[in-house]
Amino acid sequence: MKRLFALILLCLVPGLALAQGYQLVEYQGVAYEYNPKITTILYAGVDSDGPMTTTDRYSIAPRADTINLIILDEYHQTMRILAISRDTMTMIDRYTMDGTWRDRYVSHLGYAYTYGDGGRVSCENLVHAVSRLLGGVPIHEYVVTNQSGIVAGNALVGCVEVTVPNNDVAHLHPELTAGAVVTLTDENVADYTLYRDISIPFSNNGRLARQETFIKAFVSRVKAMVQADPEAFWHSVEANAGHMQTSITRSQYLGLAQKLQSVSFEAQRYDYLGGFDVGDNEYDEVYVEEAESWPLILELFYLER
Repeated sequence: MKRLFALILLCLVPGLALAQGYQLVEYQGVAYEYNPKITTILYAGVDSDGPMTTTDRYSIAPRADTINLIILDEYHQTMRILAISRDTMTMIDRYTMDGTWRDRYVSHLGYAYTYGDGGRVSCENLVHAVSRLLGGVPIHEYVVTNQSGIVAGNALVGCVEVTVPNNDVAHLHPELTAGAVVTLTDENVADYTLYRDISIPFSNNGRLARQETFIKAFVSRVKAMVQADPEAFWHSVEANAGHMQTSITRSQYLGLAQKLQSVSFEAQRYDYLGGFDVGDNEYDEVYVEEAESWPLILELFYLER
């Protein structure tokens, strides 16, 4: 019953009309147009370790645990980050083992990566699912890493410093207690960003809070390094290519580096695509109420006409 009620709510968006796909939107009597000065990069962290490989068999890839959309807005000269729970229920494409498209159905967003080849198809399937969730706004590039990639990425930027928001991983690492200011290392960064107690309903919410502190610090370090020496940073990224999948080529990176230098990033520019939890099934489910999410979507991606 709860799930049926949640699915009904997903369809209720008072005052919303899509005039021309995602480009023109009317919401509560006000017309909006898509901001063409935006560049979006999807970052996802998947629950695997070691080198990231593509397989011939579809639908056995790991799940995306961390999903964030980086929004470079040259019109407002800002960079914002939108965090999306991997437990968000939305439409995703399924493929059979041999790679044949099967159907599109409602499931956890994180499984969009699973229904692919563990490579480009998985990445693009996740990109398309996130785009649909946000009303069809385009996602231009993607970067996907795994647990090994998080360790390597933290080392690449010189190990970030965070203020720990909760005690969720204190039993694994005593230094990671709520309120502590800690420099994350090879030994604790994976648990800090990825661990959750699956016996506790919606423990992913605590993990999202820790990921926020890490991503804010990480992005600030990356921005500083790119501004200081963009070529050196690119070479460092290339050295970690085995733990990363990306659509960004070297020439695209140089253009993104220029955009990155033209925008400012502030800690408060980190947003969550909110939703409500439904806990009567085997797995946690988060449902986005479009009536509440559209004001944020309009703020992030649109300009009032």
